[in-house]
Amino acid sequence: MATSSLWFIGTAALFAATPCGAQILTTLATFDGNNGAYVPAGLVQATDGNLYGTTEAGGGCCGAEGDGTVFKISPGGTLTALHNFVGTDGANPQAGLIQATDGNLYGTTSGGGGAGLGTVFKITPEGTLTTLHTFLGTDGGNPQAGLIQAADGNLYGTTSAGGAENDGTVFKITLGGTLTTLYSFNLSGYANAGLIQATDGNFYGTTSGEGPGTGTVFRMTPAGTLTILHSFDGPDGANPQAGLIQATDGNFYGTTAGGGDCCGAEGDGTVFKITTGGTLTTLHSFDEADGENPYAPLIQASDGNFYGTTCLGGAGSRGTVFKITAEGTLTTLHGFDGTDGSCPTNAGLIQATDGNLYGTTRLGGAGYLAGGPPYGTVFRLQLTGTAPYTCSNTTPPVITSVESASDYGGYSYFASGSWLEIKGSNMADPADPRLSAAVNPGQWTAADFSGLNAPTSLDGISASISGKPAYVWYLSPGQINVQAPEDSALGNVPITVTNCKATSSPIMFDRRTYAPGFLAPANYTANGTQYMVATFASDGSYVLNTSTGAALGLISRPAKPGDLIIAYGIGFGDVTPTIPPGVIVTQSNTVVNPIMLSFGSAPAILSYSGLAGGFVGLYEFYITVPPRLTNGDYEINVTYNGTTVPQTMYLTVHN
Repeated sequence: MATSSLWFIGTAALFAATPCGAQILTTLATFDGNNGAYVPAGLVQATDGNLYGTTEAGGGCCGAEGDGTVFKISPGGTLTALHNFVGTDGANPQAGLIQATDGNLYGTTSGGGGAGLGTVFKITPEGTLTTLHTFLGTDGGNPQAGLIQAADGNLYGTTSAGGAENDGTVFKITLGGTLTTLYSFNLSGYANAGLIQATDGNFYGTTSGEGPGTGTVFRMTPAGTLTILHSFDGPDGANPQAGLIQATDGNFYGTTAGGGDCCGAEGDGTVFKITTGGTLTTLHSFDEADGENPYAPLIQASDGNFYGTTCLGGAGSRGTVFKITAEGTLTTLHGFDGTDGSCPTNAGLIQATDGNLYGTTRLGGAGYLAGGPPYGTVFRLQLTGTAPYTCSNTTPPVITSVESASDYGGYSYFASGSWLEIKGSNMADPADPRLSAAVNPGQWTAADFSGLNAPTSLDGISASISGKPAYVWYLSPGQINVQAPEDSALGNVPITVTNCKATSSPIMFDRRTYAPGFLAPANYTANGTQYMVATFASDGSYVLNTSTGAALGLISRPAKPGDLIIAYGIGFGDVTPTIPPGVIVTQSNTVVNPIMLSFGSAPAILSYSGLAGGFVGLYEFYITVPPRLTNGDYEINVTYNGTTVPQTMYLTVHN
């Protein structure tokens, strides 16, 4: 691509941002009952740049006695109630929301619905709510945790009750509302927390209570086979109320609400690390002075450190925000005093596109200690060095051209999953600190991902293709690079870009069923010959003659007949099992349509053709160089589903 080569597109963990220092907490909103009451969960930042969340009670009809709300709040603090639950459509949501790849928000309520056992719902960013499923007990009941969208496009979650043993369940539900119970808990604890899907494709979570009384960490396959990885014993933690995160080192990190090395199960809680094999390390035991009872999950911020909250303890005795390193060094960043919030229960933090942390408290707010509204707050924790980012664009964006990624053919058409370069003016704010980051300037970072899902907005900049959000990888004032979402529309479709000022006029671009292209950037040209990018499967060296590789600063050598090499591409369409655009790949897969590749007229064997594991939208092809080739540059000819791939590119062979 014009700005940075796409073969570096990988997991969010590959990227880092500017580290942060001291902190300033600002209360953005206080709930008063009519606009919601008792905030049980954290926030999600949607593609429009706003934050969305839920309250357990309150609502326009009944004050604090209402059945709860869904709300929107801008990063500047303008709060809007989007929906007031009325019981029949759900009641008392205990968990936050996610934004799925279709642009809608999804969540759960712990009560309400026809049986009073809770619901799964969809709500548009404008506030139109649809109940997708009402729990009946046999299929689960009283979900207290949020949902995740997995690599297969479906939503996964847990219930704290119901199922075969009335100990709760793990379930899968499609975006259309078809629910499947995958697992019913039985004496392994209660699933109060949600799941994560790890890079190995499996789901991981926690239970509280039981097993043998203080909770567990478990792994579950997509088919529903559950394995207990660790049972807490008190000194190493007790009763985890929050889910896990998988960090950039591949390990999982989490908290327990009780336990610790000082007091066994009666302790104030812990922070722990656990490997995929189940080896647990207690990183920190809380002692009330530095926090007490962490009910919330951790996040790993762009500086590599972990951030979380405790419900109690700290200087004001009403909870804390803390930072902890991977080695276990904990720093208390803020102690709540009631007026700025109290008890951020299971409300975890998020790092928004401005680099700051946002969260909620269940109780407290302005005037709390003087008898004012006690119903919770939304807050921002500014990390020094990341002054609140305020977009300064005053002019709408203008698109002048669109091209399929230039490093992969630069076509005047695209397909679902293609990477596009959208060029023009006023795309991104020139003052955006992302553009001057020391590492991968302008690109997405780990903090921009939601689990395995790539961002559809960076710093408030987004793109729409045929009315669907695209996945934004890179931005600058003159160009943004995006991955096209899944869509069946063919022919000329509208593409728009939205900045903080307005949305551009649409430009029409040709969508086709397929748009395959191999990585062959312009700088891989020597003496007028365009070379394909390929690496040796054995050691990762590049397939180029030594002098051309040296000019590019690469370790390289020509290929020999029989060598196994890897080429890279985009736009090759569906794979099986299905993996949609915008998702980090965690499982083996195969391109659906047939591919044939030859060195000149000599056919090559492809031993693997599919999406590359750990990457977003990048295909890889394992190619055996044909036998009996003489020395020279060979044109690589490719047909995909019977159609010739329109690229002229070469690889060097030398015996």
